[in-house]
Amino acid sequence: MIIDTHNHVGLAPLAQSLEVLAQKASAMGVVCGVITAGGVEDFERVRQTAQKLNWGYCVGLHPLYIRENWQADIKALSAFLETHQDDPHLVGIGEIGLDFYVEGLDRDRQEAVFKEELQLALRFNLPVSLHSRRALYRVLALMKEYPTVSGVLHAFAGSLDEMKQAVRRGLYLGLGGAMTFPGSKRVRTAAIQAPFGSLVLETDAPDMPPVFSETKKSSPLDLPRYLSELADLRQEDESVLSKALFMNSLSAFPKLKVLLAK
Repeated sequence: MIIDTHNHVGLAPLAQSLEVLAQKASAMGVVCGVITAGGVEDFERVRQTAQKLNWGYCVGLHPLYIRENWQADIKALSAFLETHQDDPHLVGIGEIGLDFYVEGLDRDRQEAVFKEELQLALRFNLPVSLHSRRALYRVLALMKEYPTVSGVLHAFAGSLDEMKQAVRRGLYLGLGGAMTFPGSKRVRTAAIQAPFGSLVLETDAPDMPPVFSETKKSSPLDLPRYLSELADLRQEDESVLSKALFMNSLSAFPKLKVLLAK
């Protein structure tokens, strides 16, 4: 059984209907996923999509799309979390974090929003799905102020030292399409050297396509091949690794246990 811990299914056109995707995924052993929002305008759509698929979802403000009037969006996020806090499909806050890769973004604004979202994670006792490009050092530094907030570092591509810091902090490392490229040295090093209990799989669908993609898009249907790739890299038994990743995913997003019990 495999869980896609980070994707954007339903937020972009699909090659097939949600129902067909769910059927194909289930047949391939992909039993659940976590759909992450990019902004306020996505909240209701990810909620509805997650309910259709019986998957989980996260809501948050993606650092690339933070608006000048971000305080209003934080209020909207807080109100949504308040309204839907008893929804078993609401499993976390995300996609949130920092992006220092794209030029021209207001870093102070990003950090202010990120801190507010970590406060909400603390208030609602929810894990976070973290975006970090060229900013992992600041993400880890800011999270020191919230030691009880757990989460997943989506699309982990940090250094070996940053990997060790993240693992010590209790964060999970999300591995996906980048792992399938031989040139992705940092990602593959993390995949090999990270502790067994710190890894989860993700697709970021439809983004971050794997090396074998013919459509230049990713899909939850790619996860079995990601699992095989990871098992090959680590030289571990695929079935044993699959069970470990499944349990890690449930630990990262505990409310998924309720959905899978349905």
